[in-house]
Parts: sequence; structure tokens; C-alpha cells
Amino acid sequence: MPEYLTVSLDRKPWNTIEESVHSFMYTLTSLLGFTLGYLYCQKMPPNRRFLVEGLLVILPNVLNSTVNVKFNDWFCVVSIVLILYRVWRTRFWQELDNRTFDVGKRPVVFTLLRSNAYIGVCAAILAVDFPLFPHACRKSRYFGASVMDLGIGVFVWNMGLVSHRARNLRDLGRLPKVVAPLLVLGLGRTLIISLINYNQDEHEYGTHLNAFFMLGFTKLFGSLCTLAVRSDWQLLPLSLGILFLQELGLQMGLSNFVMSESAGRENLLTANREGLSALPGCIGLYIFSIYFAKWYTSKQTLSYVEMRRKLCQMLIMSISSWCLVFVSAHVLGIARVTFSAGYNIWVFATCASLLLIYMLLYELALKPSNQEAQQQLIGDAEAPTKTQQIQLPMFVEALNMNGLLHFMLSNLLTGFVNMTLKPDERNRFESVLIMTIYMLSSSCVSFVLYRRGIRIA
Repeated sequence: MPEYLTVSLDRKPWNTIEESVHSFMYTLTSLLGFTLGYLYCQKMPPNRRFLVEGLLVILPNVLNSTVNVKFNDWFCVVSIVLILYRVWRTRFWQELDNRTFDVGKRPVVFTLLRSNAYIGVCAAILAVDFPLFPHACRKSRYFGASVMDLGIGVFVWNMGLVSHRARNLRDLGRLPKVVAPLLVLGLGRTLIISLINYNQDEHEYGTHLNAFFMLGFTKLFGSLCTLAVRSDWQLLPLSLGILFLQELGLQMGLSNFVMSESAGRENLLTANREGLSALPGCIGLYIFSIYFAKWYTSKQTLSYVEMRRKLCQMLIMSISSWCLVFVSAHVLGIARVTFSAGYNIWVFATCASLLLIYMLLYELALKPSNQEAQQQLIGDAEAPTKTQQIQLPMFVEALNMNGLLHFMLSNLLTGFVNMTLKPDERNRFESVLIMTIYMLSSSCVSFVLYRRGIRIA
């Protein structure tokens, strides 16, 4: 019997739980930056507003990644005080009984969560190459719940939020438009890395696979799996069934094989065992996310009583999922490398908690009442999409119009910085300067396209 099947790896439960809490606090940096920009920058001219909103999001992420992780604690405290002060001044609770809440087919909270992921991931993929980047935030080789472990899971979750199940072959015929670009990007990244001999950790997704491949295959095979159900509500048992079967395989020895240092990489399957073993977990999370989105948007206009009920349901889901994270860390382990059940529960707990906070802020407290919204629409004839502009910061709007392009550009700039500026040799000031210019550059491209109404990807 191979040695890796008899060796029990340390799940590090308490360390993982501590990391999961720290990772959630890290994600709050962008959430609070978005909200500060929305509250304090609305009356600025568009260009200045975008720049100030961007700096409120980018600088805290940069400083948190390169200067001192403790900075995040102070930023969160100060931001929460400023936000609560402005929210208290709105006296929003005085009109709640008479308000209706337009959730819509594409809720603003989903858009905000996607922006949160774009900013966090794009900051981390370059920051990790600087020596100042905290070791605790780097991807875990075995079990763990660091900030960078969260990235691919949140991307899969966000992809599901804006997707639909495939009902027939005609729906499958539309897949190449979405899947092909991701697979082409994945292939291009693999080829370029091979040509320039760039050091890529094969323990992330394998020797040849990468995040673009994982997202493309998840979309492809996840859509194929949804053909097996006849209604959106059957997506829940389908996703749970896939996750259960994958976890069963992991517990029977697959997890040890994937994480083994002694197991070879003689062929295509063993060389890419990390990505291939994680794919069923990606598919299960993707299908569950589609189900969640259908549940959330099952009724698009809510009364205050219905909104309060939905908030309570989200609160219960968030608390329950964090309790399951605690149990999973001890019993199953949380491992990004295999997309284990514990990892998927942690991703859901984080996303559900962020969505709950976004709901409280942007659906309940900060969203103008029906009468105020109508007055603003009448008073501003220049903005045909004013309803969205009232609800979202401009930085978020620009980022989401070309989210994939922003992610691609960030990857290209990361490679450029690594080849030309040698980030592993930079001091603190140089690290902050490079990171800030890098994030502003990719965001400004999105803003220029947004101002011109150009959507590429």
C-alpha cells in the first residue's frame, strides 16, 4: 500500500478557524471602502468621484497587504463609525413600513459581491510576490482558510449567481461564448508560463491547469449536470449530491493522494491531480450558487415585512454556516486544493455574510425611498440608468461592466511587474507605490470603458 494512503495529515482545525475569521475581516476592507465612497463622494464630478472611491478601496487593500495586517483593524473601526454616523442621519427606519424593495433579476448585492472579489483577488495575485506579504495570507498547501484560499471559491460562487441552469440543447449551444474565452485564456497562460520559465506552484491546480481552466470547466460541466433536473429547486439536491460524493472520495484516500509529496506526476492525470480532484467541488458549489440566486430572486418586489423575513433567513443561514465551518474544520478539514465540503461551506459562509451586510446597507439603509428615487430621476435627465447609479458606487459600476477584462489585465500587469520590477527585492515604500499604481491602472481602464459605454468582457 502506498505510504500516502497510511499517513494522516494534520487538519489544523484551530488554526484554520482563526484564518477563516481573519480572511472574512480582510474581505470587509473592500466592502467598507465601497460604502465610504458611496456615502461621501456622490456629489463629486465623475472623474474625481471615481478616483476618490478607488483610493478608498485600493489604498486600504494595498496597505493591508504590504505594510501591516493590523492596519485592517483600525481601518474597519474608523470606517464603521463613519458609516454608522451617516446611516443614523438618514433616519431610514422611519419610512420602512411604507416602502417596497425592488430586488430585481440582478440584485445590486450580487454586483457588489463580485466587485469585492475582483478587488481582493487582483490585490493578492501581485502582493503575494512581495516579501512583505503576510505568510498567513498565502495559499495553503494542505488544510487552511487563508485570504488567498478564498479567491477561486468566491469566483465560482459569483459565476453561479449570474448563471441559469441549462434546460435544453439550445441552452448548451450558448456555452461556447462563455466557456471558450476562459479555456483560451487558460491555455495561453500555461503556454506563456512554459515559454518564459515562470515559476508556478504545481500544488495549486496541477502542472498544466490554472484558475481560468477551472472556471471554464466548471461552467461547462456544471451546465451539463443541470440538464438532469426539471426545475430550479431540484438544483439543491443535485449540488449536495455532487459535494457528498466528492467528499466521500476524498475521505477514502483521494485527499491524501492529492496532497502527497511522494506521489509522482508521471502522466496527465497525476500531473494535474489537484485541479481534477477539485473540479467536482467547483461544480457542486456552482450549481448550489445558481439555486441560491433563484431563491433570492424568487420574488423581485418585496414589502417591508417580506424584506425583513428575507434578512432573518439570511442571518440564520450565515450563523448556521459559520457553525458548520467550525465543525468541518475539526471533522473534515477545510482544503482549497481539493475543494472539500468544508471548503465549500466556508466559501458559502463568507459570501452569505457579505451579502447580508450588503443587504442591510444597500437594500435597507442607504437605498432611497420610492419617493426620493422618483424625485432624483425627474431631477436628472442625463442618466437613463439612474436607478442603478443611486444604488451603486461608480467604482463598482465601472468594475462590473468589464469584470473579466479587469481580471485579465491584472494578470498581465502582474506578469509584467514580476519580469521587470523584481518585487521580491523591493522595500516597503516601493512595494506600496508599485501596488497602488498597478491597481489604479487596471481600474482606470475599466472606468474609461465605462464612461464610453463599452462592454468587452
